[in-house]
Amino acid sequence: MQFFYIDYMNGDRKEKNAGFLRVERSGVCVGLRGLPVQCGNRCSVYGVGDDGEKWRMGEIALKDGYGMGKLNWGESRGFEKCVRVEVPFYRNKKGVCVIRQSAFKESTVKEKEGFSAYAQKMTHVSEVKKEAAPKPPIKAEREPDLPDRIPKDKWEQLADTYPHVHIFPEAQSLLIKPKDLVVLTQRYHSLISNSFVLHSYYNYRQLLLFKFPKKQEEKVKAEEESDGAEYYVGVPGIYYEREKRIAQMFGFEGFDIGEARMCEEAGREIYEGCFGYYMKRVEI
Repeated sequence: MQFFYIDYMNGDRKEKNAGFLRVERSGVCVGLRGLPVQCGNRCSVYGVGDDGEKWRMGEIALKDGYGMGKLNWGESRGFEKCVRVEVPFYRNKKGVCVIRQSAFKESTVKEKEGFSAYAQKMTHVSEVKKEAAPKPPIKAEREPDLPDRIPKDKWEQLADTYPHVHIFPEAQSLLIKPKDLVVLTQRYHSLISNSFVLHSYYNYRQLLLFKFPKKQEEKVKAEEESDGAEYYVGVPGIYYEREKRIAQMFGFEGFDIGEARMCEEAGREIYEGCFGYYMKRVEI
């Protein structure tokens, strides 16, 4: 089983996260979130092969821009033949999730690299010829302009550096790697080599840093002491009692369900086999 994010594409430009895709041998679990009203009450899902051929896998029902469902690959096509999944929204907007690199795309890249090497060679020849010509006097370089806005705190600096993903409505979250845990205070640097963190990261290629607002009853006191927020490292995983005990052994005190949060389900009850995040409170 593999876990991927679905990119919201406006033409060739990526604008935000549009949900997630959980890939299995039998099919996919598609979770869509935050879609515009123009999408209506359902979206079709297509698999795309290595040669660009598309096939319709089914539909996902939507309610207020959110939806989730499981679809099979189809009889004649399967996981091995699919390189990406596409979800048309409206006009030139669609959701795209790349599962693996296309061989056709790789060959095109190699052709471009060959042309690039030739272009660099010709540029070098041109520069050698130019060296014989007299060079203009060197002018003093103008100092670079200062940035328009200087981040107020550490979280803003991190938010300007790392990609944003939207999992929980009430929290901000950044996509990081284990080596990036060095941004935490020194007492949490041991998480960089934490076996539970590394094992999960290499399974899902994902690690999140969350910023949750303080609860209302704690807010006044928190604002006096800090920025009034709580920070958590979120490690993706499947909920099982055995996995929960292992997570606790490595310092992760809780689990928050991810699939229900995507759909903003009221219950959000944790069940055996659900996808979510093992959480550990940290400081930055």
